[in-house]
Amino acid sequence: MFEYGDPKLTTLAFQLHDMIRPSGVVFYRARQDGGKTLLEVLANTSTPVNQPLERILMPDNTIGHLVVEMGQEIVIDDTLTHPLVQGSGAVQTMGIMAYIGVPCRLGGEVIGGISAVHQHRRHWSASDIDAARWAARAYEVIAEGRLARQAKKGWPERDDPETNGSE
Repeated sequence: MFEYGDPKLTTLAFQLHDMIRPSGVVFYRARQDGGKTLLEVLANTSTPVNQPLERILMPDNTIGHLVVEMGQEIVIDDTLTHPLVQGSGAVQTMGIMAYIGVPCRLGGEVIGGISAVHQHRRHWSASDIDAARWAARAYEVIAEGRLARQAKKGWPERDDPETNGSE
């Protein structure tokens, strides 16, 4: 349904970035592997954590895996003092100092999410959080539309023209 660099998700990532001005934005799909939640990056705004971003993000270095596992949004203004993440690799290794994460659902199930990260502590405003929610909902609408089209046409995932970038 989605490939890395998906044009619609990439556009959404940059739109959200323009709205709230974080260090970076990442759209991801959740994958289970041996009881761990791995996040597959689908779209991002260049280098959100000021270092190259792997295609598969390990749980030790993310906060997004908590968004998926808990099935709820997480908003943190200062990760250094937040008990949920303060000692994590996301903070210590990746340098995430402020975070907004919103899960994305399809058929009621969390399929991934969006993360807005900042390399400095910052207060996320209500409008920042609303913008992240808007982007997550847009991701869900795209996923719902693609799933419905695939079911209607009987296309396997790789043969959906929208997934392959053509309209």
